Amino acid sequence: MVFIEDLSKLKNIDVKSKIVFVEANPFMVYNAALIQGEAIGMMTYDNPKYLQPEKNTTSIQFRTIPLNQTLKPWAIALSHEAKERLKASLKKGKVNLNVAIETKIYPSEELTIVAEVKGSKYPKQRLVFSAHVQEPGANDNATGVGVALEIVSTRRYVQEDKERAKNIKWGISLDMFGENTDITGGTFLIEKMPDPSAIWTRGSDKHTEWRGRKMSLEQMKPHYLNDFLINRFKQQGERANWVVKTNPYEGGSDHVPFLNGDIPCVLFWHFTDQFYHTDNDRLDKVSQTTLKNVGIASLVYALLNADYNLARETISQIDYSAIERINEELK
Repeated sequence: MVFIEDLSKLKNIDVKSKIVFVEANPFMVYNAALIQGEAIGMMTYDNPKYLQPEKNTTSIQFRTIPLNQTLKPWAIALSHEAKERLKASLKKGKVNLNVAIETKIYPSEELTIVAEVKGSKYPKQRLVFSAHVQEPGANDNATGVGVALEIVSTRRYVQEDKERAKNIKWGISLDMFGENTDITGGTFLIEKMPDPSAIWTRGSDKHTEWRGRKMSLEQMKPHYLNDFLINRFKQQGERANWVVKTNPYEGGSDHVPFLNGDIPCVLFWHFTDQFYHTDNDRLDKVSQTTLKNVGIASLVYALLNADYNLARETISQIDYSAIERINEELK
């Protein structure tokens, strides 16, 4: 095994038929080590600080590399504990590893469940709840699926049926929102549609450790859905003594396909989560109380039965929120 401490020197090191060990995302060295360098595989460590790896020493975060059917390279992500043990062995001298790899690549059927409850007056108009099961975690995203009771492949739902998509009025992405924050850290968040906080983040707005790129005015998605849902969730928070916060748009979940289709959509989620995308995201990190709070607040059927009074109330909410935001920025 060859430990590459300085990635810039990798191109000058002979790694052919060896195992490369790096403290970096495997994508950063994939071409240099496995394709050009012809290493047989990689051991990698790249756990971000928000996972608190020195505390959660056995957590392994999910990683991927591109498929190459010719060379068939492999990569193994390490926990903090395994990484430290490997470095300690390297200090003593030459390290040989016996690695057993089994990979299955095959065509499979993608299963998507779509359940619709149609209104009597406007049966074609839709409020869509979506949740996905691509990650194998309890909070991410068995919680979203469990509460929604609908498993929706959002991109296909929006793109495959143009007639159906044009009648979607709102979208709500349910993603990793049942967390026991005493264990995972962070708080419940509503990620807003792209609004001014995604251009100029100031006042009480804060990005998460997930981060977000600076957006332009042309990318904004002005809509009442942001403030409507934030208000509903804060009401539930006050009733249940439950913390509800917001963050500027960052992307990366099921709300993106809706927004790309010019359909208003927000994301319900939690962050920071020190077990995010790791093998320690298990049922003991889930809170029944949080699931209940999110589920109750998510049932915004008032939108589906809106009348003149709700329209007036919503306009007043938006007006109040705008003034509140300006005053916060003024401080």
